[in-house]
Amino acid sequence: MENKITRHWSAGVFLLLMLACCVNLSAQRIRVQGQITDRNGKGVPNANVFSSEKKERIDMSDEDGRYSVLADKNASLKFTCIGYEDYTVKIGNKQIIDVVLKEAVFALDEVTVISKVKNKVVPEPTDIEIKGNYFHLKTRVPVPKEMFNSHRRLILQPSIYDVTEKKRLLMQPVVFDGEDYHVSQKRMYDYEPDRDPLNAYVRVKETSTRQGDVIAYHDSLYIENLKHDYRADVHIAMENYRNIVYRDSFSIARGTVNPLRFLEYKFSAFSLTDERYIPKPIMQLRDTKGEVNLTFLVGKASLDDRNPRNQIELNRLNSELRAIENNPDASLRSFHIVGIASPDGGYENNQKLAGLRTDKALERILSQLDASTRKALELKSAAQVAPWKDVVGLLRKDGLVKEAAEIEGLIKQYGERTYRLNKAVKSTSYYDKILSVYLPKLRKVQYTYGYSIFRSLTDEEIKALYRQKPHDLTRFEYYRLLVTAETQAEKEKYGKEAIEAYEGFTYAANELAVLNIARDTPDASILAPFVGRSAPVELLSNQAIALLHEGKYMKADSVLTLAPAGTVPADLEAIVLAMSGSHEEAFERVASTSPLNEVVMLLAMKKNEEAWEKAVKLNAGSAKEYYVRAIAANRLDKIGEAILNIEAALSLDPSLLEIARIDGDIIDLLPEEQKIKNTLEK
Repeated sequence: MENKITRHWSAGVFLLLMLACCVNLSAQRIRVQGQITDRNGKGVPNANVFSSEKKERIDMSDEDGRYSVLADKNASLKFTCIGYEDYTVKIGNKQIIDVVLKEAVFALDEVTVISKVKNKVVPEPTDIEIKGNYFHLKTRVPVPKEMFNSHRRLILQPSIYDVTEKKRLLMQPVVFDGEDYHVSQKRMYDYEPDRDPLNAYVRVKETSTRQGDVIAYHDSLYIENLKHDYRADVHIAMENYRNIVYRDSFSIARGTVNPLRFLEYKFSAFSLTDERYIPKPIMQLRDTKGEVNLTFLVGKASLDDRNPRNQIELNRLNSELRAIENNPDASLRSFHIVGIASPDGGYENNQKLAGLRTDKALERILSQLDASTRKALELKSAAQVAPWKDVVGLLRKDGLVKEAAEIEGLIKQYGERTYRLNKAVKSTSYYDKILSVYLPKLRKVQYTYGYSIFRSLTDEEIKALYRQKPHDLTRFEYYRLLVTAETQAEKEKYGKEAIEAYEGFTYAANELAVLNIARDTPDASILAPFVGRSAPVELLSNQAIALLHEGKYMKADSVLTLAPAGTVPADLEAIVLAMSGSHEEAFERVASTSPLNEVVMLLAMKKNEEAWEKAVKLNAGSAKEYYVRAIAANRLDKIGEAILNIEAALSLDPSLLEIARIDGDIIDLLPEEQKIKNTLEK
């Protein structure tokens, strides 16, 4: 019994110790996650995460560079990725570990490594061929038999490197799996291959040869700026289940093959001729005033018919009102009348008399107008009594300064509108003259009529309005400013303001584009918002010219497809087709424009023999002609001819050296010191 207890106790202790060990081991493993980025903060996908504990890959980062692993907290994590330097970090107690990988610096030779080198995966040298805005990269990658086995994965990552902007553009990768490695990958991802970020690119090696394998590669990449310096690189990595066993990098092409850079063309801009896009004048209501003065008999509400001036005024008033009524662009809006009585006598009686004169005059005048016109009028009337100070003004105007001063003194003494002032004035020695000459001038009715008339502003009025209230200008008035602009600077200013003030102002935008094309500074952003199937062909043509200037050949081609067939100028259409890659379709038209263009097109189509035959017949009076002749000669391995022609070209135009340094057809012809200088500069 005792022995049994002892055995049971021993077994229990052993079990407890085992559990303690398991708990201890479990406690050592923690979840670690984070993000792998480059120095610009962009996530690095497909990066390997290795554990120093197992010395094998335990995870691969997703598209955003994120990873998540279970690992021993006393272990280290190693991060690797093609094109970046390896990075190792101790876990400690950190559960969040973000990693920044540095781009690996590879010595990329200008000349490809000779293919006889053993134990290397060496891509064949090639050219970057340009077709439209697409860079085409074709190469073959021999894989020596001794380098690759069934338990390995080979990853090829071609890229185009923009030397000018120091920017790398990745192309489609190639993933070459051995059969056993591929099976292991399936198991690792629980037979869900899509969990492998590289699955879409995997090719499985299923053949066996003594010589090894050859991987053929062809991919294209859209490039916006064709004037930069480019090269093609291939980063290569080979891994087994645990480590990256081989890594290398090669430059397989320097410069671009693009003879169309020498295609000569020049297009004038196109102004709009379709009246649909020329703004129609918008007539504006312009307020105008007229005024009539009529005199009345003393103490009466009747007009003074003895005064010939009254009839003249009435005739003029009737004529003006009738003209307004009969003008379809004019409308009588208001009629204001004020009846005025002279100040002699009692103020209340004079005020009443002024009112009677107003009513009588209004009745007589309005009777001449159409009933509908009278109904629409804004009528205002008022009655006033002229003050004695108006008499002072009339006296002073006639040079009667003494009399004016006396009346002015009486006004100050007795005040306006008083019986005593009237009595004092009547007692003056010159009252009879005031009564017969000056008081009649104050007995009158004044008419003010307001009318609005629709009319277009004159060019001078438009300019005046622009100076005062530019935001009040209509489209038509901006159109007139553009048409009458005296300088190109003025026209540009008006054009920019017009398209800011009026969205969709097609005419103004096109004129601004025409201006830029004329001074050889086309700007495709001006017309971009107006491009569409309904856009006028002139506008589409101008946009294509601007896109050609900016090197956006594919976009220029897509713009011209919006125009109805046969409406685009034939030369423009042919050049756009050629530059966007439709060489055969454009050849006949473009070749007919000049002998040089014919040679350039033949070179673009790789008809090198025919290009050489045509090139030798060129007058070769220009640097460009020597240059394209050098291309044709070099392609046919006529090295002596090629060197002579490129030297002649550079002698005539030294600036062509900048092109030669990035031209895949010429770069190998440059003197060694120029190559060295080029390398140092880049």
